[in-house]
Amino acid sequence: MAKVCVAIATVLAVAALLQTSTAQTTHVVGDSLGWLVPPGGKIAYETWADMQTFVVGDILMFNFTTGEQDVARVTKEAFDSCNSTSPIFLETTGPFNYTLDAAGEYYFIGTMDRHCFFGQKLAINVSTSAGPTPSPQAPTPTPARGPVTYIVGDDLGWLVPPGGYIAYETWAYDKTFLVGDVLVFNFTTGEQDVARVTKEAFDSCNSTSPIFLETTGPFNYTLDAAGEYYFIGTMDRHCFFGQKLAINVSASTGPTPSPQAPTPTPVRGPMTYVVGDDLGWLVPPGGYIAYETWAYDKTFLVGDVLVFNFKNKTQDVAVVTEEAYDSCNTTTTIAVYRTSPVKYTLTAAGEYFFTSTFSRHCFFGQKLAINVTASSSATPPSTTTAPTPSSSSSSSAPSPTAGGPSAPPPESSAPARAIFGISSTLLLIALALVH
Repeated sequence: MAKVCVAIATVLAVAALLQTSTAQTTHVVGDSLGWLVPPGGKIAYETWADMQTFVVGDILMFNFTTGEQDVARVTKEAFDSCNSTSPIFLETTGPFNYTLDAAGEYYFIGTMDRHCFFGQKLAINVSTSAGPTPSPQAPTPTPARGPVTYIVGDDLGWLVPPGGYIAYETWAYDKTFLVGDVLVFNFTTGEQDVARVTKEAFDSCNSTSPIFLETTGPFNYTLDAAGEYYFIGTMDRHCFFGQKLAINVSASTGPTPSPQAPTPTPVRGPMTYVVGDDLGWLVPPGGYIAYETWAYDKTFLVGDVLVFNFKNKTQDVAVVTEEAYDSCNTTTTIAVYRTSPVKYTLTAAGEYFFTSTFSRHCFFGQKLAINVTASSSATPPSTTTAPTPSSSSSSSAPSPTAGGPSAPPPESSAPARAIFGISSTLLLIALALVH
């Protein structure tokens, strides 16, 4: 009997190992962006990594063109300083697959020219397993700290960011600004400037009456009081193209006040959202992250209107399924609109997926996915309707609507059957040995 128990235990252990081996995930670094100097700076790969979970055994796939890019694994110090003189390893032939064989932090950069300085760098943390997150422990009081100096935009500096205002918004997102801290605006005198303005001037990019204006770079600004601070570039249309920074400054690192009972959200009527704001609807310089970030902090309700601003004959708006959105396959669309501006009314709750049918626009980031919530207070306006789709649209429906995502196809049961078959065979062998 003991032999039978041992044999069964062995079989179960083998089956468990086989099951574990099927959980390996391949992560394509940057997705469709690939591995290159990202147009929006290092934020592109930072944001990509934040959306992944890396486990020992997973694979990173670096897609790049041999001779134009490379990939090196380096230490944290080399990563921070973009020092590629002594890499842990260097691979010059793409595409390249790297297996994460141990838990811990991994740092990768591109070593060519100034690729790392311009954002071709990736830092990830690898866990031993994808098991449940441990229960949070009691928060440790934040120790008091002295003034900190922040270089606005880090290596990017203070300029018109390639990816639009999202660059500085993302830069400020994970920072804590306290009274006494210093902002360093690095810019070239004569090419840029920096102005502190009111919130209204910040929102409208109105630089006629700044609180102060500095034209000589680099410029250090000390945060001398708690509250909100707004900075813009006043040259040409620099602010409209994203040279703007908004931060909130706290008085100290003391304990966060206890949260109060939430205030009921007031009833609101339909709202109009300009997709991408000043960026408009185009191939965003920073990739799909631009529209993903734009939609992140918005609440879309039935009856709201999306406005797609673009230049006719250079862009279009296609409503597609989730599968077409993920694969950038626009051969079959729900509707296509070719005349700007497109005003699209969200007529039903659920997920909506938009992209462009122009060559590779979707692959380079011209895509938007949103979730619409039903609300009895948001009644679609009677005067606003979804625009009439182009006659070339593959859908015959004159007014596209969005429903919930379709159920995913059932996963292949082949691995499970294989494990069961092997386990059964091993069990029979074990029983035979006992007899």
